[in-house]
Amino acid sequence: MNPVEHVELSTHIHATESELKVVKALLNLIPPEYRDVVSIIRSGGQGHFGNDINTVKIQLKGEEALRTTQYIFREIDQLDSEIILVTLSSRFGDGKLYLRFNKQLAYNGVARLDDGDDVIKVIIRFNHWVIKNEGVENVIKQLITR
Repeated sequence: MNPVEHVELSTHIHATESELKVVKALLNLIPPEYRDVVSIIRSGGQGHFGNDINTVKIQLKGEEALRTTQYIFREIDQLDSEIILVTLSSRFGDGKLYLRFNKQLAYNGVARLDDGDDVIKVIIRFNHWVIKNEGVENVIKQLITR
């Protein structure tokens, strides 16, 4: 049974940023075979000072969600893998794992955890039954070591 039901990646595009570069950073966190076919959801908004801030989002389900999760866990380094496991209680809730990645490094093809504000947010929703039966830590360890 697929342990991952859904993955959502999202980030903001500030008025001073290139949308193409931000979208590239977002796409760099998903497997290369999905980059040309995935739908990018765009929405507009305004910041605290009235400046334009747009949001870009990618949503994947089923097998694509599992492969994306595996890809992300393969791309992060050993330290980030350990950080995820050590901080699991603050990153996991309601069946979802919340991760944040450095947007500038993602643009350069590097997946690195970051707790700042200008990040790419990744929400991985796990299958309730798999988590219930195996435990979230075991499922994440299996995904990291594949």
